Amino acid sequence: MIRLNRMTDYAAVVLSVMASAHHHGEKGSLSTTDISARSGLGQPTVAKIMKQLSQAGLVNATRGKDGGYSLTRAPEAIAVATIIEAMEGPIALTACVETASDPCASRNSCFISGHWERVNTSIADALEAVTLADLTNPEYSFRPHPAVPDHLDTSRSVKAHVGNR
Repeated sequence: MIRLNRMTDYAAVVLSVMASAHHHGEKGSLSTTDISARSGLGQPTVAKIMKQLSQAGLVNATRGKDGGYSLTRAPEAIAVATIIEAMEGPIALTACVETASDPCASRNSCFISGHWERVNTSIADALEAVTLADLTNPEYSFRPHPAVPDHLDTSRSVKAHVGNR
């Protein structure tokens, strides 16, 4: 099963809280206390996530009385892939894809490694296509791409052929 770790899921929640505040015109920074209250996550968890997101350049940290965190760019400019990479590192389904942190020793002699690269690229592209704004927009409706491109879909020609009998 392919599953994001819990902290990555929480990072998306935290960033969604910040994007919602941005969308509603709230100016300034949100404290970890504010984010914790709005997200329902514990303050220590929020603080840990914010530190990682700050290191990845997704949020700015401001110290002081009115300090807190703010997004470094508009929610429309933050891809889901970027959030995942900030929390987990490069998106790599298997060790044989180029972005894997621990490359496969058999990569050069493996006959399926190129195919895993294609699968990994497809998933990464899909994650790049969805933004933080999409996650927080109630009107957004995901319309997945067909699994089989139209020019490769033989079901229509088969149905037409069977229907002509």
